[in-house]
Amino acid sequence: QTRRRLELMRACLFVLALVSAAHAARVRDPVAAVTALITRVLPQHAGMFALQVVPQQQGQDVMGLASSGQQIVLRGSSGVALASAFNWYLNDFCNTTYDWSTYAVELPEVLPLPPAAGMVRTRFAKWSYYMNVCTYGYSLAFVGWDYWVKHIDWMAMNGINMPLAFVGQEVVMMRTFMELYNLTVADMQAFFSGAAFLPWYRMGNIQGWGGPLSLSWIQNRATLQQQILARMRELDMTPVLSAFGGHVPAAFVAKFPAADVSKSADWCRFPAPYGSVYLLEATDAHFQAIGSKYIQVQQELFGTDHVYNCDTYNEMDPKSSDPSYLTASSKAVFSAMTASDPDAIWMMQGWLFRDAGGFWKDPQVQAYLAGVPDDRMWILDLSANSNPVWPRTHSFYGKPYIWCNLLNFGGQQGLHGDLGAVHAGLAATGGSTINGIGITMEGIWNNYPAFEYTLRFAWFNNTPEEYMSQYAMRRYGPSTATVRGNISSAWETLYTLYYSGGGAQGSPITLVPTMSASELPEWIAHADEYGFDGAALARNYRRLFPLPASAAVAHIDAGPDATCPFGEYLDAYLVGVAPGYDPAHPPYNPSNLEAALQWCQSNDKCGGITLAGGSYGARAGFTPLPSPTNETSWAKACGSPLLAAWAGLLRGRPALADVPSYRYDLVDVTRQVLSNNFTAVLGEYTNAFGEGKGGLRSATALAAHLRDILGDYDAILSSDSNFMLGPWIADARAWGVTEGDQDLLEFNARNQLTLWGPTGQINDYAAKSWGGLIRGYYAKRWDLFLNTSLADLAAGRPFVPAVFKTAVLNAVELPFQQDRTVYPVVPEYDTVEISWALYEKYVGPLSE
Repeated sequence: QTRRRLELMRACLFVLALVSAAHAARVRDPVAAVTALITRVLPQHAGMFALQVVPQQQGQDVMGLASSGQQIVLRGSSGVALASAFNWYLNDFCNTTYDWSTYAVELPEVLPLPPAAGMVRTRFAKWSYYMNVCTYGYSLAFVGWDYWVKHIDWMAMNGINMPLAFVGQEVVMMRTFMELYNLTVADMQAFFSGAAFLPWYRMGNIQGWGGPLSLSWIQNRATLQQQILARMRELDMTPVLSAFGGHVPAAFVAKFPAADVSKSADWCRFPAPYGSVYLLEATDAHFQAIGSKYIQVQQELFGTDHVYNCDTYNEMDPKSSDPSYLTASSKAVFSAMTASDPDAIWMMQGWLFRDAGGFWKDPQVQAYLAGVPDDRMWILDLSANSNPVWPRTHSFYGKPYIWCNLLNFGGQQGLHGDLGAVHAGLAATGGSTINGIGITMEGIWNNYPAFEYTLRFAWFNNTPEEYMSQYAMRRYGPSTATVRGNISSAWETLYTLYYSGGGAQGSPITLVPTMSASELPEWIAHADEYGFDGAALARNYRRLFPLPASAAVAHIDAGPDATCPFGEYLDAYLVGVAPGYDPAHPPYNPSNLEAALQWCQSNDKCGGITLAGGSYGARAGFTPLPSPTNETSWAKACGSPLLAAWAGLLRGRPALADVPSYRYDLVDVTRQVLSNNFTAVLGEYTNAFGEGKGGLRSATALAAHLRDILGDYDAILSSDSNFMLGPWIADARAWGVTEGDQDLLEFNARNQLTLWGPTGQINDYAAKSWGGLIRGYYAKRWDLFLNTSLADLAAGRPFVPAVFKTAVLNAVELPFQQDRTVYPVVPEYDTVEISWALYEKYVGPLSE
């Protein structure tokens, strides 16, 4: 009977193989494919476009615009080039932007015509790569085909011709092990993680957590992958598929105890049975059999474009640093690929090489790369925007690489980016083996200008200032012209504050409450042990929390002529974020406020410092708004650039109130203001607590203000479905067939956002500022924190973080995982109305 059940299971899985890889014999028709794309994006105007295929120039794609009579002529040498020409037309002639959140286009009443003589652009870089393996967890874990239709159109319009296509690979793994070794469905389900955690099972970091995957999920996701690949290939993209990296189920090891396996270290403290994944040595005969079979099965189900992503050592070190061992290992991995696909190209994330002082020193990097011919291995320089590896590895010792902008971790929000670093970083690649440009954020739907700017380098070479000026005028469509001054000024300010290297990811609202940034979460404190960049994570964390006054060393005396009292914040802030800053020997005259500000700005050490005033007001946009204890607040006394940008956006409402991208940005900027204000008031609360019982009255009032901000924060987020928890959970549950499946998928959705593990192994790494999640989770944590700390203050007790951590885990965090409260999927408020009301509540009256 067991054999019969296994045969039936195989029969179900083989049904997928009957869906032939029709793309292999497809007739290439980029004109038809892009005409269909235009019809989806502009259904009322598709007949105005004429498409023409033109030849490449010197091996590079070409796009062009022209007009013929009353028709707009799009020219391109591929489907992606034609779609890019369409986007070029929308950007430069219609002043509109088709983004990855709203997928909306605002058009002029009459579509303008490009010059009849025509305009032509040739790609600077052959490949435009898209996605991080983690994006399939942090953003795309649950979206369905309807979403993918829009998203693939967006990819093509932005020049992406090499996307990572990682949906549905569990059916490949299941068939491989069942057909080679007669493993059972249960064996494989114990190995696979849950739906929200598949990227980390695939890289061998965890196993089983959030599972088991249902058979309906496995089959339906394989069907979705076939739809995704068919559409990508219609548009002449080259999808990157997966390959076997060596991670095997425990059932395989039990069946073959003589196999050469080792156990990976426990990634991020995941306990048994979820950690310590088995890794099969690439030189073992079983590896060759599995790796070859995997590619064969994948070809049957999904076809191939011959490029495969494979990461054997993601955030884990090999068992030996011997160069000959490393060369043999990579050679064997590649051999397994080519056994079933002689044309295979191995694409590997260069993330593991980023720490030159760790395992991967120059001899180890060179040895590992040497196992594969130069033209058959491409490297993703995953975080070249901030930590490029290609310069110190001599262009990866001859391997082609793709220069990538990472920027985002876990999909957290928070205005930030560095367009100048992108411009300078790409300008420095001349003479290297660069083979393309990519964006590799862990989560999408945030900081769109930073990523669009990177992608545009495939076709354009604008300075950050040129780009932002153009972006401001086309972000909300042609109606922007009637409120040009306000919108242009707002975006100029946002660029200066946040897209020139300022800002930070995340918000203290979505982190475990604490009194001080010196109390790092345990997983950040030990981040280097798990392959993360611990120093960068700690810096970002400390930029979100105010340092208490006791941590500051006062050097600056603003004097009577200063606009606002600068206080001692600057030193406290610099101690946290400025590399090499010595508070005992400040590099400026401590009695001269202007000299301090000038030093900050000229040395780019202070994240966009401004004269905001107050004990906790130095960082850009960091000015607290009025509180019950401070009616003459720093905001009213000194103003803030971020408040001015907020006001500028709001004044655009007569022309832009119904524009989806305008409403989106208004939520995002309001969110940032309230988050910064929360940070500042939390600093006041911390100081009040530090005063002992004498600070109880002030602390009580400040606690009420913090709770008020949390309520307003949830309200503004709940005004746009892009910032709401409900759609995330609804999308997760939609993949379930039974109620049990749906509940497990919802558990996955909730856990990834919050505890990220059984008891907070990567707590808040994927935190989101989403309506519903604030009131249903984060506000409850802060409420417990405020109640606990006020009770401690009244009793004269110290606040003990370890005690609070246990209490909040049991009272809030664990119950949330199994809670089944239904959250709205449509907005609860009007974005423009509530943002305007919040401005008047916190800042004051605002004129049109």
